[in-house]
Amino acid sequence: MVHNDLRDWIDDLEERNDLKRITAEVDWNEEIGAITREISSQFGPALLFENIKGHRQTLCRRLFTNGTGTRERVCRLLGVSEKTSYREMVAIFKDRFAKPVKPITVSKGPVKENIVKGDAVDLFQFPVPKWNPHDGGRFIMTSASIVTKDPDTGILNAGTYRGMIGKKNTIGVLLAMTQGWGKHFSKYKNRGEEMPVAVVIGWDQTLFIAASTPVNHSEYELAGSLRGAPVELVKCETSDLLVPASAEIVLEGFVSADPKTFEPEGPWTVQRVPGLLCGT
Repeated sequence: MVHNDLRDWIDDLEERNDLKRITAEVDWNEEIGAITREISSQFGPALLFENIKGHRQTLCRRLFTNGTGTRERVCRLLGVSEKTSYREMVAIFKDRFAKPVKPITVSKGPVKENIVKGDAVDLFQFPVPKWNPHDGGRFIMTSASIVTKDPDTGILNAGTYRGMIGKKNTIGVLLAMTQGWGKHFSKYKNRGEEMPVAVVIGWDQTLFIAASTPVNHSEYELAGSLRGAPVELVKCETSDLLVPASAEIVLEGFVSADPKTFEPEGPWTVQRVPGLLCGT
């Protein structure tokens, strides 16, 4: 079964009684993280937090977590029997990754319905949790897919990298030069240019799986192979990067090599379950 977007996946989980809507007020400051860790450790349901302290009137008000927290859920993403064993799943992944599905570009999509630019950008409008007591701040990039492009070849890369809110319009990141976007950044730096970046938050979770896996093909192609349908992409507003047309949220920006623009990031506590922000 192909899921068109995150909301389609949430509907599927709810139909199967595998989603818990949490309507009681919860605090983004460590409480969401504690609840999510406890439920995840018990292989419990996916969670949709709908009443987050300080976020009843913000642009974004909900947070979805634990969407791929069980083997059965991953099986449903792949469209195979929930009884499929881990060993059998390895063979399925290898087979599909060997048959990439090229994405298609479209002119518009739901991701374009609400656009905020310039001084109006405020990341604190999102109910981003502080997941753990020892975290350095609120990590907005957990299960996000970060899209960059090789300036020489034009090939897109989507990777899963961590990022913490700094100011209201900045995200501090740990940019390892050995990773996909680090190699791209090195080329932009040598050109004396800033690197365009797009952060995809909330879409079909096959992209999260592909972006978290060391692969040789485009992550969009491999997400298409996992879901059994091409990824529909649309051009960003501030660059020529391409992002899923039905993504829940896309953050656009640039990474500069100028040390004056650098910001602190971390510490980062490794025990966590990634979360996805949802629209209103």
